[in-house]
Amino acid sequence: MSERARIDIVLGVLREPSGHVWAEIRPDEAHLAGQLAFVGGKRGAGESPREALRRELAEEVGVEVVHARRFAALTWDYPDRRLRLIGFEVTAWRGEPRGREGQRLVRRRLDIASRADWIAAMPPANRGLVNALVLPRCLAITPPVVAGETTESWAERIATTLWQLPAGIPVNLRPGGAVSPETGVWNRLVEAVGASGRLPVVNPPGEAAFPTGLDACAGLHLNHPRLSRATAAEVERWQADGRLLTAATHDRTTLARADELGLDLVTLSPVRETRSHPGQTGMGWRAFDELSARARLPVMALGGVSPADLPEVRRHGGHGIASISAFW
Repeated sequence: MSERARIDIVLGVLREPSGHVWAEIRPDEAHLAGQLAFVGGKRGAGESPREALRRELAEEVGVEVVHARRFAALTWDYPDRRLRLIGFEVTAWRGEPRGREGQRLVRRRLDIASRADWIAAMPPANRGLVNALVLPRCLAITPPVVAGETTESWAERIATTLWQLPAGIPVNLRPGGAVSPETGVWNRLVEAVGASGRLPVVNPPGEAAFPTGLDACAGLHLNHPRLSRATAAEVERWQADGRLLTAATHDRTTLARADELGLDLVTLSPVRETRSHPGQTGMGWRAFDELSARARLPVMALGGVSPADLPEVRRHGGHGIASISAFW
């Protein structure tokens, strides 16, 4: 990444208890005119991010921030400048939001179901912020097919144990090995995950392509081979269908590739040594921090972590954790 000076942009997401969020439609004479945007602006010299948030929201929409939590800090490069987008979810404020700088305000629900609509209406730089707001902090990866088990019986085993997973989380359906289920098996499993209130993400083994005819609710996971060969046109088509796109990353190169393609969520591993890869030393929190700080999208720590590590992950710039053993 270039050594251009970084500009911090502080953004406030005004969220009501109903789940509705206030945002602005950029005025005609402004940068990104006509697009939906979170309220905020540049952090001034000597200001902390929270001080900048309070000032920007008072100036732009006339509210006084009472309670806000920082939920993400993501990078975005333009040809002439490098931005760090610092997002705060504001859940308590004084005053009625109103456009004070010529912008029109809108109040809309922002959740998993409306995620794709928000992303389509916003500048590309905001994709990571929307995902960081609505995607859960945990991701479950399925245990692999075991000796003597068919892909059909593996799928049945997974389907009957979904109840033990936290509600709402993505479930990375990874059979492992070299055998991939037939499309019908994939769709039955995808349907079971969706019906349980979790988010199915299909992850065929190795070089295998995604099955055809997948239900529209199925997300897609790009392992290393698929991440390497995916095209921007494919990603755009998958995302136009509303699919959640995730990928496995392990270093600066693979993380940059996921950023380049504009994916929604990545795992970064291994953070620590794991039982599945004994003797493979993890990168540790310092390296995880350095890599996640460069990302445009939410990063999940993977490898020897569990939900108990969520505070540590957040301290090092991550979104959450991904695991097999913590959930099965």
